[in-house]
Amino acid sequence: MLTTAGMPPRDAFDYWHDIFSAKIIKHESEPLDRNCFSATLKIGELGDLSLLVHRMGAMQGSYGGNDDDHLLLTLPQGILFGFADRAITLYGHHLILVDTRERHSGRAAKPAQMIIVRVPRKVLGQRVPITKEVFYRPLPIQSDTALLASFVRMIVTGGPSTLSPAARVIACEHTLDLIALVLGNLSGVTPEFSSPERIVMVKLRTAIESRLTDLSADRASIAADVGFSTQYVNRLLKREGTSITELFRRRRLAKCREAIEQSDVGSRIGAPV
Repeated sequence: MLTTAGMPPRDAFDYWHDIFSAKIIKHESEPLDRNCFSATLKIGELGDLSLLVHRMGAMQGSYGGNDDDHLLLTLPQGILFGFADRAITLYGHHLILVDTRERHSGRAAKPAQMIIVRVPRKVLGQRVPITKEVFYRPLPIQSDTALLASFVRMIVTGGPSTLSPAARVIACEHTLDLIALVLGNLSGVTPEFSSPERIVMVKLRTAIESRLTDLSADRASIAADVGFSTQYVNRLLKREGTSITELFRRRRLAKCREAIEQSDVGSRIGAPV
């Protein structure tokens, strides 16, 4: 976590400015009071997404102009955004989608907080068309938008790192699906959602990893861990030219090879010279 706590006041803002510009969005800004500015930035990874909780002192500036191609789904509290044709004050129940390539202004008259989901444009574009109409406007307060905001807050509160690898993949897919649903409603198009089969495959590989040392493991017990029948899971794996039994056998052999190689390295390191 980035924090300016304990830093000399004269250095705190510049330190935060450089980190935030490098990791989130380019900007030229100034604190309203440099002598008492403070900020924290907590970043968690969720598959293709980055989740950020950002607390900052009162400030104002111009943002955007990034070279990379990310979008920021932002849940701000008490921040005034200025765009080409309008100014909007956003509160905790609002969401807004920001294009990091485009310029806009922002002002927080007092210390504020934002939750930010950093989304690769290409990844989201596979689900829903990204049009100009979806940027820089408060997303409509409706049940789908409220669900998206609540889901993001829930993940941020618990922390992505507390989730299992399979849960992180599933949470990432669900977050992208919810964003696509909200944007699709806004632009009047039907999004393409993630494949349920992909989620089953993620759960299968997680189940296999957890049972590599279980001598009683078999295809039925692994399929039960996934929550589907052996026949259904094998039917999905047949498309990849494999099966539960074969996939499990290959992972066990690979794990044994890894253990032997590590043991061999350890013995060489400990050998007398």
